[in-house]
Amino acid sequence: MIGYQIPRNSLAWMLAAQIAVIAPHVLRLPVWVTAVCIGCGLWRVMVYQGRWSYPGRWIKAGFVFGGLIGIPLGYQKFYGLEPMVALLIVAFVLKLLEMHHKRDAYIVILLAYFVAITEFLFFQTIPYTIYMFVAVTMITAALIGLHQTKSHLKPMRTFRTAAILLGQSVPLMIVLFVLFPRIPPLWTVPIPSEIGRTGVTDTMSFGDIALLTRSDRLAFKATFEEKPPPFSRLYWRGLVLSEFDGKTWSQDPLLSRSVWRHRQLVPGWVDGIEYLGNEQRYNIILEPTQQNWLFSLAIPELPEDRDLVILHDHRLATRLKVRQRLRYEINSHLNYVLDRELDDFWRYRYTRIPDGSNPQSQDLAKDILVGSVSIQDYINNVLRMYNIEEFVYTLKPPMLDEQPIDEFLLETRRGFCEHYAGSFVFMMRAAGIPARVVVGYQGGEYNPRGNYVSVRQFDAHAWTEVWLENRGWVRFDPTSAVAPERVEFGLEAAIDEADIFLEDSPLSIFRYRQLLWLTELRLQIDAVGHYWDTWVVGYTPETQMSVLNEYLDVVDRKRLGMIMLTAFFSLLTIIGAIVLAKRSRAALPPVDAEYLKFCRFMERQGYPRKIGEGPLDYAVRIGSERPDLKAEVDAITAMYVQMNYIDTAISDAEILRKAVRGLRFRTLTANA
Repeated sequence: MIGYQIPRNSLAWMLAAQIAVIAPHVLRLPVWVTAVCIGCGLWRVMVYQGRWSYPGRWIKAGFVFGGLIGIPLGYQKFYGLEPMVALLIVAFVLKLLEMHHKRDAYIVILLAYFVAITEFLFFQTIPYTIYMFVAVTMITAALIGLHQTKSHLKPMRTFRTAAILLGQSVPLMIVLFVLFPRIPPLWTVPIPSEIGRTGVTDTMSFGDIALLTRSDRLAFKATFEEKPPPFSRLYWRGLVLSEFDGKTWSQDPLLSRSVWRHRQLVPGWVDGIEYLGNEQRYNIILEPTQQNWLFSLAIPELPEDRDLVILHDHRLATRLKVRQRLRYEINSHLNYVLDRELDDFWRYRYTRIPDGSNPQSQDLAKDILVGSVSIQDYINNVLRMYNIEEFVYTLKPPMLDEQPIDEFLLETRRGFCEHYAGSFVFMMRAAGIPARVVVGYQGGEYNPRGNYVSVRQFDAHAWTEVWLENRGWVRFDPTSAVAPERVEFGLEAAIDEADIFLEDSPLSIFRYRQLLWLTELRLQIDAVGHYWDTWVVGYTPETQMSVLNEYLDVVDRKRLGMIMLTAFFSLLTIIGAIVLAKRSRAALPPVDAEYLKFCRFMERQGYPRKIGEGPLDYAVRIGSERPDLKAEVDAITAMYVQMNYIDTAISDAEILRKAVRGLRFRTLTANA
């Protein structure tokens, strides 16, 4: 049974690895599950120290019951990504309580590898990757410790061995990552979403977008083939909201219902788009949103990817919800005409307002319309009202009641972009002019190190589109009439309440952009992360084929297989040669080195050591053939056996060296 027991060195690394792989999940785990993990871990530590015995049947049942009940209580469901990961963690910690022999340890180590991998379902950044590499090294150290003898009980030496093994596997990993055929995931699981994580939603009430400005969470990154357009032209179109119930703007149900039922290569409404130039070619890496809509500059061309489509309201969408980072390439034309003609059906839907909704604003619209000489003049007069009257752009607008537009236009006059966009569209519709709200992001931070624009949640914005005769849908941003700095330079430049910018993130590095050295450092780090997202996290099957075709001309399965095998075995040969060369150069322990000198000297005297012959047998053979050397040979052999096998604590190579020198001197003197 001794051979089946778990070495203490391995068990120590196993417990340390348990803490390392579970720690990143703690903030996502329910309290009950965390309590079970802590309880199982402490109990195993007590068993490791010999203070407690293994838990009995009823204690194990209590831990199992606590873990299984804690998952549905904490998540309010028993399915989905996070509950399943929590179930795996519970199984992992429970297995520790019944781990007696090496067979059990193998199962625990295998579960530890799986738990470590699950962290990448949530985060794939460089810091998390480095952290999980260390955690996997600790797990591997536990695996190595299962096969070590008592002479290898130093934990850090075990960890070093594990790190060397993983380091040697990196070249092979790179070959497989670059060349091995990549396939899409065979399964997907839903990740719970929150407004702070997903960004803009499919409805807009007064104050919703202002909430997003409290977060510096990344929304997406856009990499341009050439230099990006000016800041003021970076309108990232997301959703079109045309339904208004008096308080909330939402999507038209006719446009949001079953848009994928009839997939057309060229939808009919694309014929209403006229591209007039100023083409921009770029790709976007979109963070998970759990939604179908995408973001792009207006107006995008029809993508080649069949999973992407331009919908009837000229926005970009995808067939599947964005549950993980999504990379897509887009061509947009900043100069365009949308729907030069608008039929009566859509004209009616884009001019509807609820009966009895905000009557004072309707009267105000009629008064302004009477004093205007044309539709364009009416639009200019409404924008002039925002500009010359006492309207204030603020992140903390007052609450609005039953008639929010009346209260905003005629009383409070304090609001954020959704207040100005929503009230402007209402004023247009009150005058019989088709109009709609567009929500998305405006601006972003340009990083010249990678020629990309980072768009964050505090860049969320709402603007409008108004349909004009022979001009189609034309963008108007009423926020620019009140706070032009918002469109020209960004949110931070447009507000005076600096203390409420990123209010929910007091330690955010973006609150200190006035420190140039800190901003430069942040841009450098962000550029490294961008390249990581582009070439590692975003290395999709499409990207792989594009890269291989670019550098290898034409790639087919046979040629790719030959290249992969050649690279694989070439690396194995190189690594093997390095390991063998290093092993041949490895320094022997001083005692062994001195004894080998003794063996080589005796070989020159005509007494070579035979293969497999032990030191004692070798000494007996020499003594039988050279009685005159027997005393010295026996003394040298006894010292070597004592130092190397019996009591290694007193190993003193100098004593053995002097004895070998004495033998050599006596022999040479006798021969002379």
